[in-house]
Amino acid sequence: MYRLEVLVSGGRLALEVFKLLEREVVFSRGRLRVEGGLIVAEAEDAASLRSLLHTIFRSLYVIEHVERL
Repeated sequence: MYRLEVLVSGGRLALEVFKLLEREVVFSRGRLRVEGGLIVAEAEDAASLRSLLHTIFRSLYVIEHVERL
């Protein structure tokens, strides 16, 4: 099992969005979840982890720009 934790500092909106996404981002080989101030990606293989990380960072990019509005 592969696991990566992304620390979100000062980004309450990001954590709230990912809390909502927890139910949406569940695959047979991996999933995302929020643990405290961390966004946690777990996957059975490196390719699935890469896909989850792409989802995390793409979403964080959008959230960051929405927060600036």
